[in-house]
Amino acid sequence: MEHYDISLRRTGLSISDRLVAARRLDTPGLTFVDGGRPGRFYRRAAVELRLRATTLVVSGGAEDLTALLAAETAAVAMVVQGHGFFPDSVSGLREAVRQLVRAQRRVIVEARDFFDGWLADPEHALEVVLTAAEAGAETVLLHDTAGRLWPDQIGEIVETVAETGVPLGFGCHGGDFVAKQQFAAEAGAGLLQRSYAVVRGGLDRAVSPSVHSAETGIAPVPCPRLEQTVSAQKAIGGVR
Repeated sequence: MEHYDISLRRTGLSISDRLVAARRLDTPGLTFVDGGRPGRFYRRAAVELRLRATTLVVSGGAEDLTALLAAETAAVAMVVQGHGFFPDSVSGLREAVRQLVRAQRRVIVEARDFFDGWLADPEHALEVVLTAAEAGAETVLLHDTAGRLWPDQIGEIVETVAETGVPLGFGCHGGDFVAKQQFAAEAGAGLLQRSYAVVRGGLDRAVSPSVHSAETGIAPVPCPRLEQTVSAQKAIGGVR
């Protein structure tokens, strides 16, 4: 299982804080650390940051293509938004991914609101996944942005999409992310996205993905929807 951290996408963090956090996130060996949108952070990172195990990612939309290339990271997350996943056509996504691949970038396509899009039009949602993969994306990350679905529903949809053979990732918001990640992983998602850095007067340290919130001193978010999935969390140590 690979892990993709998005802690540094948080607004309001100084570039120095982000550089420090990226170094700390390299220690537990996360697969990817997302530094956020293109900008001065990447110019400094190119000079000051030497990651041993983690790959730095720049993220943005198709409209940011020139800036994404200019960031010169080894990997790029192409974020597609909304029920239609991106403002342009499917061909626009295809061309953006192809340009990144031609520039020898590893590409992750992050399809936000994917599950709402699937419920509205599964054929189009599947077309987005297949288009991204055919254009050269190494992973399509399905994002449960609105958080309306139950973990078992997430698992069912991920399992269906995984039948295409496209390498999948999963990300979500909300207090029930542990159960959702468990279902998504069991259904075939090989890349899990979340935030592992702890904010205490700045991003000054990071915790391993295996550390439970009770051990970091951060109170868990109330999640009443987990009442029917508590057994899934217990199975992976998420509830104590």
